[in-house]
Amino acid sequence: MKISGIIAEYNPLHWGHVYHIRKSRERAQVDTMIAIISSNFVQRGEPSLVDKSARAEMAMSCGVDLALELPAAFSSCNAGVFANAAVDILAATGQVDCISFGMENPVEKDSLFLKIADILNEEPDDFKIELKKFLRNGYSFVQARSMALECKIPGSMELLRRPNNNLALAYIKRIREKNLPIETFTIERIGGGFHDTEARDGEFASATAIRGLVYSRGVGAARALMPESSARVLERSVANGHAVIDQDRLWRAVRLALLRTTPHELSQTADMGEGLENRMIKEAYSSSSYDSFVERVASRRYPKGRIRRYCVHLLLNLRKAESRKFQANGPAYIKVLGANERGRALLASMRKTASLPVLSRSAGTLGAYAGEILKFEHTATEIWETLTDNPRLHAESRIIPIMSS
Repeated sequence: MKISGIIAEYNPLHWGHVYHIRKSRERAQVDTMIAIISSNFVQRGEPSLVDKSARAEMAMSCGVDLALELPAAFSSCNAGVFANAAVDILAATGQVDCISFGMENPVEKDSLFLKIADILNEEPDDFKIELKKFLRNGYSFVQARSMALECKIPGSMELLRRPNNNLALAYIKRIREKNLPIETFTIERIGGGFHDTEARDGEFASATAIRGLVYSRGVGAARALMPESSARVLERSVANGHAVIDQDRLWRAVRLALLRTTPHELSQTADMGEGLENRMIKEAYSSSSYDSFVERVASRRYPKGRIRRYCVHLLLNLRKAESRKFQANGPAYIKVLGANERGRALLASMRKTASLPVLSRSAGTLGAYAGEILKFEHTATEIWETLTDNPRLHAESRIIPIMSS
């Protein structure tokens, strides 16, 4: 069998995702599709709309054979951490031949894009000098990196303006850094952009636009923008009070955490920008909504997505030392969210080939480090549940993989 991996959030799964799954099967000519799916806090710095099990169910209804979890310790972090952990999990299965991902500008193996990945892995002196210069001038890390790359490879900045291109770069960078025997296939992203907030007629809507409709007008307003199977899962989750829709509730939780935190304590939150803690606490007193808070705190050096990730890390109590440890050591297990018949056959093979333990429940004695990631996952799930209308206690302990035919 030829086996392909996809890394996704499916927050929620929409027609653009279906297009990607179908095109990936066709382009790579694969027999089995594995999806790594974010836990309940996602890379853009938000709680997911519905939980990881519901999103795994969406994925399997639309062509994915095996759904695996990207733990919250990694899924809530920046693109590099997110991508590294997801690629590492796919490689650890011992089964994946290729990875397929969407890009605004698909590229081939000998392209400019791969040269960029190699520069980032090698970090030549002239690149580091330019990077430090732009950082000193107040640019965010992502902007400074793009500008430093532009000095070496003209055209880099334009290529890296798009969010999916940046994630694709992170995947390719990790594969080349670790010299993994995994092919890459790029599928052109069509429809609304990653951050687009509007759904346009005749165009695949982005997940951002769909979430906006669900928040403001309910699931019915977004139903046509999703496959029927995905819409049913979303509709069921919302009806059961098992979705994070109330953005004011999220803001109250973040604001409470900010108000009870000292500047020194806040400075120890994972990835917290130097000197930002005082401004965040000050704005927590005077901001009436999460959006206005993020708008007031964000700057050229600290974009909105980064501010949201800081807030999520504060909410989850992810500390700098803990996050560095997770990043240095990577994933400690492979957690199954769901499988169909073909996926179950693959799981049987994985138990012989995987370089990490394969889990079907969030329990077990796997050693101290794996225990830390599992404990963090339990906490993240409990906090996500608290943000819903109908929170379930000890939810992580009750999760079992979804098995379909």
